[in-house]
Formats: sequence, C-alpha cells, structure tokens
Amino acid sequence: MRPSLSFLVPFLSLGISFASFGQDTEKVTVSQQKPLGREEYFVLKGAPATKQGPYQQYSGRKGAKLLTSGFYTAGQKDSLWITYAENSQELSQKGHYHNDEKVGVWDYYGSDGKLAQQYDHSKGKLLFSKPTMLMNGLVFSAAEEGVKLDTDPVYVEQLNPMVSYIGRNMRYPAEALRKDVQGKVWVAFTIDTKGNTTDYRVIQGLGSGCDEEALRVVKLIPTNWIPAYAGGKPVAADCLVPVSYAIR
Repeated sequence: MRPSLSFLVPFLSLGISFASFGQDTEKVTVSQQKPLGREEYFVLKGAPATKQGPYQQYSGRKGAKLLTSGFYTAGQKDSLWITYAENSQELSQKGHYHNDEKVGVWDYYGSDGKLAQQYDHSKGKLLFSKPTMLMNGLVFSAAEEGVKLDTDPVYVEQLNPMVSYIGRNMRYPAEALRKDVQGKVWVAFTIDTKGNTTDYRVIQGLGSGCDEEALRVVKLIPTNWIPAYAGGKPVAADCLVPVSYAIR
C-alpha cells in the first residue's frame, strides 16, 4: 500500500450523544479519502471544536481496520493511546498522554510486532532499544553550534524500515531518466526537543527533478523520533539523509 498525505473531507456525521464527566457530548464521524477511512470521536455540545471522550481512527473502504484508539479531555490527548500498523494487526506504539503530551513509559513495536524500543517520556530516558543494522548513511549533529550530542536521535521502529520507506515511495524523475542522472541527493531536517521534524532542505543535489523528489519523499516519512540528548536534556539535532538514484 502506497502511503500518501491525508486530508479530511469537510463533511461530518453527527450522531449519538452521551455524558462524559458530567458534560453533554455528541459523537462525530469524519470521513477520510486519502487514505480511505474515518475518525470517530466525541465533542462538547456547547463547544463543538473541543473533543471530549473516546477517539478511534479506522482505515479501509469499509473502515473496519482500527488504526488508533485513545481519549480526549478538554480537547487534549489523555489516558491510554494505542496505534496499530497500517497493513497488519500488529501493535505500532502504546502509552499514555497527559495534557496532550506523552508521559511515562511508551512501548514502540517493529514491523514484526515485537518490541523495538521502550522510552520513558517523563524522564527522557531510553529504557530499551532492539539492536539494529547499519545506519544507512544517516548523519546526526547538534542543531546549535558548540553542543556535543551525548545520544543521537532514535527513530521509533528502527532506522532500517524508515530508510526502506524512501525506496518504496520514491519515483525516478522522467528528466533524470532521459539524462541518465545518477548519484545521491542529501536532504537535511531538524528534529526538535519533542521529536518533531522541521526545516526540510536539500544540502547537495543532482538536479533534473531529483532534488524535488528526494525532498518530497523525506517529508513523507512519519515523525517517530525520540530527540537527541546533551547534558541530560533533550536538544535539537540535524539529520542528514542520503537519497540514492541508480538506473539498473
């Protein structure tokens, strides 16, 4: 299945209502087109933009595959959240939110359904990481000059599936094929102190459409990072990713 950027179709289905923590709520169903699926959650009747209560996200034309289950309190993620792999019934990640932030120990699973990482988000400590293969040429450095990283950022579900994601989604530009353009495009981005990615840019390119395609694909990689650490605190770090083009 080819991942793609998703957007919400602007129509809502309103239905069941119930009382959550003494507040009247109403069920909302939001259909999705890319990828096909739907979201189901509850909102406050007096504040329809505020989610309150159980949340589920489903995939597929019939919306039968559960992707995510969780809970909202006053519009913020709260309590236990569980995410499943898109193309299987295996767990992807599991842990608790409080005030829209991950807290306590979270379990992250690989594509084989086995535990890949265990991370304490409250203490900022990696408790377990499954041995992985080579880093596939990824280069990490502190975003701030003069800072030396004690630990590099960690990609949840291991780096190899992340890098293979590039190969599955990249299209060889037609102009580059005509001109027999081969080589590597180096794309950089910044991983902030919360594991979010920003500031995507091409550091070294090939031209002929390769730079734009490499940037597009790297931006599609799910944001599943545990931040770098220096001096016992999370710090922003830059990640340099090689995207290879070869005509076989």
